[in-house]
Amino acid sequence: MIRKIFVNLPLVLAIAAGAATAADWEVLNAQPEEAMLLDKNSIHHDGSVWKAWAVQSYKQTEYLGEPVYPHRSRVTLYEVDCKTGQLGYAAWSFQSGELGGGTTVWADTARDVMYFPPDVDSSEAALLTRVCGTELAHVGSRSASDPGPYATQE
Repeated sequence: MIRKIFVNLPLVLAIAAGAATAADWEVLNAQPEEAMLLDKNSIHHDGSVWKAWAVQSYKQTEYLGEPVYPHRSRVTLYEVDCKTGQLGYAAWSFQSGELGGGTTVWADTARDVMYFPPDVDSSEAALLTRVCGTELAHVGSRSASDPGPYATQE
């Protein structure tokens, strides 16, 4: 599965990366049924939250209420609130192919991002930890001047 992820990375780059910067993909979670990759170059501070692009790829076709929006991957711009340990979806695109490939099934943006704590041991929990740094276990202890080891400020 991981080999397939890296073979198809050009598809992900075309979907989730802007023309001005090249993506630097990191596998956050790779399991037989699902994989999530984070674009390390997309992590940036925006106001009181961090933002980052990720792609979640599925072995089988997924639906949002069968048979609505059949898709094999989702490209998402996450907003991450490191102080509360929550994240939300700012923009997303459901794709017919794995790793952000194929045609766009549905794409949208959120007017007001709704934040939620990710499920323990989920791909989104791995993303939250990666964006906020390993000190996330001490929610609220990180100061604005110490945003995390992998983030860049815009």
